[in-house]
Amino acid sequence: MTIDDAEELFLRDCKLRNLSPHTLNYYIEDLRYFKKHCPVKFIDQVTQDVYEKFIVDEMDAGKKASSLNTRIRGLRVFFKFCAEREYMEGFTIKLLKATKEIKEPYTDAELLRLLARPRSTAWTEWRMWAAVNYLIATGNRVGTVLDVKIRDIDFNENTIHLRTTKNRRQQIVPLSKSLKSVLKDYLRTWEHNIDDYLFPSLAGGQLSRSSFQRDLTHYNRTRGVTKTSAHLFRHTFAKNFILAGGGIIQLQALLGHSTMD
Repeated sequence: MTIDDAEELFLRDCKLRNLSPHTLNYYIEDLRYFKKHCPVKFIDQVTQDVYEKFIVDEMDAGKKASSLNTRIRGLRVFFKFCAEREYMEGFTIKLLKATKEIKEPYTDAELLRLLARPRSTAWTEWRMWAAVNYLIATGNRVGTVLDVKIRDIDFNENTIHLRTTKNRRQQIVPLSKSLKSVLKDYLRTWEHNIDDYLFPSLAGGQLSRSSFQRDLTHYNRTRGVTKTSAHLFRHTFAKNFILAGGGIIQLQALLGHSTMD
């Protein structure tokens, strides 16, 4: 069986397990990269020696262990699937030992720049201003944020209904007074209905992750902030929550983590 045929069956199985489109794209990208850098055609040609040579070549090319581990996690799932279906001989795949780097959150000075009310009339800047305020006020993942619709914001009860989360569990999280004020100001800048996405594309549909990250990078840099990671707002929220006296159990619930780890 060719790797392409095995991939097709693997992705079909992923869809039958109702995995998210984001997870499917992650596997597709991993397999595309592997096929490009590992010159084998048939899945049973992928042996432990072939796999280890691929990893060593990546390390020699300067790839960080942490980045490679992200790649390895996806490939491990695919190869396990193929081995269980007896398309290939199974072998042990271990993650590389990697130094855990401390992610430097946004500083208070940087947040002051990013959270400042826009002076321009550009709607895209108002959208990113509101989105940045939302991220730092909730700690939500970007995928969750981009799925929020206006009807999910309850201005009377001061809550936000999160319908799409990483662990597939819907959540109700608090809507702070400051974020409530920001969102009301933002919603006055455009005509909308309750079924619209809270942070839509210019065409009115759902904003993609790549477009959101691109717009965020531009927004941050125009405000003199070199950090451009959207997920870093989640780390910053967690740090600030603890420093403000929040409890670790509360934080776990707000972030939607299944375990304390």
